[in-house]
Amino acid sequence: MKKILLVEDDLSLIEGLKFSLSKHHFEVTVARTVQEARGRYHDGIYDLVILDLMLPDGSGFDICKIYHQALQNK
Repeated sequence: MKKILLVEDDLSLIEGLKFSLSKHHFEVTVARTVQEARGRYHDGIYDLVILDLMLPDGSGFDICKIYHQALQNK
């Protein structure tokens, strides 16, 4: 099963996307903030990350920078 990290703070979008993706046999993990997404990155390996651009504590671009730096350090 493919694993997806969904970074989104809107509960209605989370539920809709999670339902649709799960229906197509994806395992979906949700993070609602940049801080949560940072922690989830270390929890598992994801095949895809879906990012919201505007989050309460930063942006999807911040997450891209964090993940890019982490990959460079491996």
